[in-house]
Amino acid sequence: MRVADSGPRCPHYGICGGCSLQHVPYSEQLELKRRRVAEAVGREPDEVLPSPVIWHYRNRMDYAVSPELAVGLRERGKWWSYVDVRTCLLQSPEADAVRNAFRSFALERGIPGYDTRRHSGILRYLVIREGKFTGERMVAAITSEPLVDKLAEFSPPARVDSLLNGINRGLSDTSRADEVLIVKGGDTISEVLSGYRFRIGLNTFFQTNSYTAELLIKLVVEEVSGSRTVYDLYSGVGTLTIPASAVVEYAIGVESDPQSVDLARRNASENGSGADFLTARVEALGHIDADAVILDPPRGGVHPKALGAIVSSSPSKIIYLSCNPAKQGEDLAKLRGYRLERLVAVDQFPHTPHVETVAVLSRGARL
Repeated sequence: MRVADSGPRCPHYGICGGCSLQHVPYSEQLELKRRRVAEAVGREPDEVLPSPVIWHYRNRMDYAVSPELAVGLRERGKWWSYVDVRTCLLQSPEADAVRNAFRSFALERGIPGYDTRRHSGILRYLVIREGKFTGERMVAAITSEPLVDKLAEFSPPARVDSLLNGINRGLSDTSRADEVLIVKGGDTISEVLSGYRFRIGLNTFFQTNSYTAELLIKLVVEEVSGSRTVYDLYSGVGTLTIPASAVVEYAIGVESDPQSVDLARRNASENGSGADFLTARVEALGHIDADAVILDPPRGGVHPKALGAIVSSSPSKIIYLSCNPAKQGEDLAKLRGYRLERLVAVDQFPHTPHVETVAVLSRGARL
């Protein structure tokens, strides 16, 4: 493990909202997260797994663009104030170079930034996705109107396999694109986790720390091994479903986003996996005929109808992954008839207060 130096290393630290724990030695960060998980879930985690890499670990960053073309992150506690980031230790030096070159490009071409108060302007976000184990990189300019011809003039100073223009005409401040236009390259990049290659799109969910994602895959595969049928709910592009399919008889992923399902099926085929995928909202499933259920919901947790369906379906085991231990704790309390057998904290987000947790439950009287 690479150990954090004493004191913050980032020149923007203390103002930028990206990190808040750089001043804390890494071993103490892990202890803080252990206590946070214990408080949220109601019991001590059995393990706290550190991130194998604690600098430049993020494979995706969404950089907000101000009306004055500051390109970076929001100031801590001030959604309206932008930090013009020149160096970010969360992603990579190559991402720094691309972001800084893109800022200069936008200024030279006179492309206006976006004003979230007046809902005017063009450039809203710059999204950079990276394959940490493949070296592939996606760069997407999120704009309020198409800008393909102008973006085609951008010459990145580092490898870029996919240059995209994501269109977001809505009023909400989000980097999600309602329409994706290809400027150069393809519309996906690849990442390799635990020997499996996954294609990722602009809007598709993917664990933001590739190094700890491998730890999550290992944990899930251990727990479902030997099961007959496994349902992976909120399955995204198949990051957990496909490895699980190698150790069970039948694995099916359930995901509401059609693009993610298309990529998951493609990923399954290209990895020689027999996993199947269903386009559906988890809360609309009804009975779930499975020996084991994997849950990896958004921060808001599992839909109450889905929790009810899981309890009534009575799978033998539930593996619940969460980046929001407080909400996970609330959901676990609703899984009546299940016992929390194992709780693992995985530090997916070094130098921030966030942490991933994996809770393993088995059917039986609650302790």
